Amino acid sequence: MVSKREQNKRDTNDRLLSASRVLFSAQGFASTTVEDIAERAEVSRATFFNYFQGKDAVLEALHSDHLDQLASMVDKLMGTPISTTDRIVKLFEDFALQSVKHPRYLRMVTTELERDFAASGAGASHDKRFHVELLRIVAAGLEAGEVRTDYPPLFLAQMIGGVYGTLVRFWRQDAEFDVLVEFDRGARFVAESIAVR
Repeated sequence: MVSKREQNKRDTNDRLLSASRVLFSAQGFASTTVEDIAERAEVSRATFFNYFQGKDAVLEALHSDHLDQLASMVDKLMGTPISTTDRIVKLFEDFALQSVKHPRYLRMVTTELERDFAASGAGASHDKRFHVELLRIVAAGLEAGEVRTDYPPLFLAQMIGGVYGTLVRFWRQDAEFDVLVEFDRGARFVAESIAVR
């Protein structure tokens, strides 16, 4: 059982992240200040700094939260008796649907994460975690005899991630990009590429 003090800490952390999501979506990352986040979360500036070193740390926490959600989704997909192709399609479809629901937020967060990861080098650990989740899908496909064996499984997972990341960039840069159609096409392309021939 979680203590009241620990629960209060979790609640404050969640309020700060929720406030950040709303503000980053509404006014952008650069225009949002630590004071804005603290005010919206109804905490002091000092309390904000008890949880995060700055806005970049908030951004990293938001991305970690996204990776937690990805892991939960992969758990769900692994517990469903469907093909490797269907798992990949559903994974790509999830981003497409979220981008339709929250376009401003996802455009902002993916842009800022790319900037932050390039500047800080923090992207490597997040990429590794992302590819570990994709590797679970590849490994299940190998076990089912659906995935080719002439390339290492991690390489195949990285190729899935590469297509996924490229589609995110295309979506972010092109206002006319049909995210639902293109993510479905990309998912089917990569699933076919890794399938047994």
